Amino acid sequence: MKLFFYILRQLLVAFLVSAAGMVFIAMPGVAVGAVHKLGGAGMASVLKLVPLMVAVFVPYVLPVALLLALVSTYGRLSAQNEWTAIRMSGVNPYRMLMPAVTLAVLAGCGVYGLNAEILPRIKKAQKTIQLDELRQVLKNLARGKTDLSIKGFFLSSTYRDPDDHQTFYDCLVRVPVKGSPTPQTFYAKSVHFAFTETEMQVELRDSRGSQAGVVFDSIGSAKFVVSLDKLIENSEERDFSNARYLTSGDLLAAVDRIHFERISVYCALLAIGATPKASFYKRWENTEARLLYTWHQHWANGFTCLMFVLVGVSTGLLLRKGTQLSALAVSVGFAMTYWIASLRLGKQLARDGVLEPWVGAWGPLLFFSLVGVWLTHRALRE
Repeated sequence: MKLFFYILRQLLVAFLVSAAGMVFIAMPGVAVGAVHKLGGAGMASVLKLVPLMVAVFVPYVLPVALLLALVSTYGRLSAQNEWTAIRMSGVNPYRMLMPAVTLAVLAGCGVYGLNAEILPRIKKAQKTIQLDELRQVLKNLARGKTDLSIKGFFLSSTYRDPDDHQTFYDCLVRVPVKGSPTPQTFYAKSVHFAFTETEMQVELRDSRGSQAGVVFDSIGSAKFVVSLDKLIENSEERDFSNARYLTSGDLLAAVDRIHFERISVYCALLAIGATPKASFYKRWENTEARLLYTWHQHWANGFTCLMFVLVGVSTGLLLRKGTQLSALAVSVGFAMTYWIASLRLGKQLARDGVLEPWVGAWGPLLFFSLVGVWLTHRALRE
């Protein structure tokens, strides 16, 4: 047991140092990202958003920190001949994996808990802050400012009402049109803004419009609504029903609702003698694939820590004759390759229907785990 706790203590110290170091290095980028997301918001709002953005980053920091700790700890044991002494004392080398497995299980449980339960709520809070700050920026434009440009929405005016700062005169307004790369343009004598919790209401008076270069006749007064979600980053995710905002339990409940809705529609069509086409269910299938992929990915990310045990221990032992830097560089390259395969390739193939959601989530993990098993067997047999 002394040997177990000796290795575990070194792993834990290296793990905490690696995790803290990566978070510290990432902080300037996170702060810049927070400023970019909030636009013209004050420092107090930025400081509220930064911890939430760091928390979103943590589930990816923990597995990589574990990998670096494994490579450095087992590499040092081998380089200082402690590994050789352990082998010569008759201790089964596979027993020496137990400290690494113990730490990996703890880290994996933390990663799963963050992804499945905590981060969806944090992402909701993050988006809520963005919406609140955007609303405040729009409602409290600097006095005398006559231009406004946010995402696809653009307004340019000659002057503003000195008493009602939400009214602009002699305006050119461009509004994004869903499904069209060309915005719709309006020319108005005056434009008045009003705001709700989630929407920006724009009223045009004495206006005429144009689209694709064609000017319409005068349309008098016109009123339209722009969702504030469209004006913030990741505008394709326009409500909290998106998979990234749902806990694991919510994801499964949403899949059940889709099944019930699909069966209900199917029975209703059969009752009136209609024959539903396969394309009719495409929307439900795409949504279900996204939900199921996210649910499987919550679990797969937790098990990534165990896969990194195989890779980290074997890398540290096999590259003991080289420098510690080379072993760390190889492990980081391996981690990046895995994350790209898992979070990019597997995710896209699953969402496009090329692969089943569980295959897209678990496939890269299973493949790299097999590579890790082979590397570990080779390292412990040397």
